[in-house]
This record gives sequence, structure tokens and C-alpha cells, in this order.
Amino acid sequence: MSTTFDALAAARSISAELSANAAYGEEAGQLAPASIDALARSGMLSLWRPRSLGGHECDPVAYALAAEEVARADTAAAWLMHGASASWFDLRLAQPELVDEIVASAEVPLLGETFNKPMKAVATDGGYRVTGSTPFASGCKVADWIGHTAVTDGGFLLVYHAKDTLRIEDDWNSLGLRGTSSNTIVAEDVFVPSHRAIDLTAPVARSARFDGPLYRAPEGLLPVAVAATSLGTLRIALDAVTELAERKTPFASSTTLKHRALAQLKFGRALAQYRAARTFLHATVGHAFEQAGRGEPFDLRQKADLFLAFAHTQQECADAVRLLAKAAGTSSIYKGHPIERALRDAEVISHHAFGAEGRFASVAQAYWGLDVDFPLLAMD
Repeated sequence: MSTTFDALAAARSISAELSANAAYGEEAGQLAPASIDALARSGMLSLWRPRSLGGHECDPVAYALAAEEVARADTAAAWLMHGASASWFDLRLAQPELVDEIVASAEVPLLGETFNKPMKAVATDGGYRVTGSTPFASGCKVADWIGHTAVTDGGFLLVYHAKDTLRIEDDWNSLGLRGTSSNTIVAEDVFVPSHRAIDLTAPVARSARFDGPLYRAPEGLLPVAVAATSLGTLRIALDAVTELAERKTPFASSTTLKHRALAQLKFGRALAQYRAARTFLHATVGHAFEQAGRGEPFDLRQKADLFLAFAHTQQECADAVRLLAKAAGTSSIYKGHPIERALRDAEVISHHAFGAEGRFASVAQAYWGLDVDFPLLAMD
């Protein structure tokens, strides 16, 4: 009898190890090898890998719970989980040869992809010649496979490269998420076999190995991983302020921080923002998963509802972390303090296109019958 994989328990089993290695990522600009190993052996890199291919095929709420727990230990680790899950989800559209290549390349391959500025692909015998560069290729320094978008005559592709195929620019010197190795990748007339290219403009045709309800959801399900990382980042700040409130005596005060009304107010507001965003996120993606399980198509408004939850979560979490930093006072300004890192990470996540402030406008466009300015929102 098969049992359901407990993703949250698996995430908790490695949280101490991830937390202990987090400083390495901050300094090195990429995740520690020990953290990658922990993610792999715990199943965190296979949450959206199909069961037919040895994965766990977790429903999106279970994924969100696990990703939040991992982010609470190390936001960079949760970010690499996002790259892996997004790639496995998009491989539902791939030719079997590519899927077989990836499965054979490692017991638990580490996958990553970026939907930023597309490169140029020119059709040639047996595939494409790809040239260009694109930023924010998270995990590119440690991934076994990395995917990126490319434009070609009459098509918009997602192409995959095995490791060491692309040149990596050492330009990831960011405010937050420093351990994600989200560098710029460069292709210089690189040949990509046709089976490693996915035409994102073609009708969705899933293979039999990607036939579960998860893979019948629209492309817009992917940002749940980013939103869940936001929640984990806020949890870091909530926990840190709670601990600080017990022992810190603010300047010119005779009592600890927890007795200060302004700190109480800001903590209470931040806690409400956390719970509201989390409930909204889980309810929205849970509803979408149920709809996909029934085999019902998604109209544009239903796809937009996903992005409404993602944008709300990312922006509310960033606002709440800022509140908590103010409650903590000068403790939050020191490098290495949990609130200081949460503040930097939350700020960077708030700018990610999946849930940036502009996505609220994209949702309005979908509801008002206008052309949507964010193509991923409308994709199946």
C-alpha cells in the first residue's frame, strides 16, 4: 500500500542543517553543498517530480507548507526548491527524450530555470543555435540543468542546457537572497537539440507520465513557491522579534521590549498580515488544484486569481517584515541578525515579477477585459 509523502515533516527534518549552512550561502553567493544534499535526500527537490518518475507529485498546498518551513531555515534553499519545482512542472510539455536525459543524469537532478529576458534561437539542422544572455538564473552555479526562454521565428521557446554548457557571469551581488546564485547566464552560439526545446506557444499536450491533476493546472501555479518563501521569511522576522522582546531593554526604558505599546502594535499587525496572506494563498491554490483535478479548464479570471494571491502574499509579507524591523529598533540594522536578513530577503522577493506590485494591475486587466501585460498569467 502506498503512503502519502509528508512534505512538511521532511522539510522539518532538515531545517537545523539548512539553518547551520545559511551563512555559507550569504558569503559564497551559492548554496552550500551540504544544503543541496539535504534538499535532495529529504525529497525537497522532487516535490513536483511525477510519481511515475520517482517523485512525490505534491499538491500545491503541501508544497507551500514545506517551502515555507525550508525558507524559515534558509530562504536561499527554498528559492532553489522553486527552480526545481518549476522545471519539473514545465517538463510536462517536454519531449520524452529530454525527460529521459534529465532523469538519467543524476539520482536527484537539481534543475533551475528563468523566464527573464529571452535569448535568440535560430533554427538549424536538428535543433537551434542559441545566442544571448539573461539575468536571474537562480541556481545556475550548482544546477545540473538550467532552462531559459528564447525567441525564434514564429515561436517562444523554453530551452534546457546541461551544466557547464553556458557561461556564467559573476554578477550576483544582491541585497538579499544572496545564496541563490541568481547570476546572468550567457550562450554564445550554443547548439540546442530540438528535443531540448519546448514551444511555449503550442497547445498544451502532456505526456502520460505527467497526467496527475497537478500538471493540469495552468502555468500560473508556479509562483506559489515564491509566495511560500515570502511567508517563511516573515516567519523568521516574527520569531526573531518574539525572542528579542523577552530580553531587549530599549534605550531610556526600564522594561523590556515586549512592554512597549508600539512594539506590541507592530507585532500584532504583522502577525495578522502573515495569517491572512497564508490563508488566502492556501485557499486559492487549493481551489485551483481541486479544479484541475476535476479536469475543468481555467478562464482568464481564474488564472488571474492565482496571481492576486501571489502578489498579495509577497507584498504583505514585505510590508510586515518592515513593521517588525521598526519594532526591533536598532537590533535590526546589524549584519547577521535574523531580522536584518529577513528585511533584505523580503525586499528582494517583493520585486520578483511573479508577485511584484504590478501584478495587481495585471489582475485588473484580466477582470476588465483588457490585454494582459504579463503573458505568464494567461498561459495554460
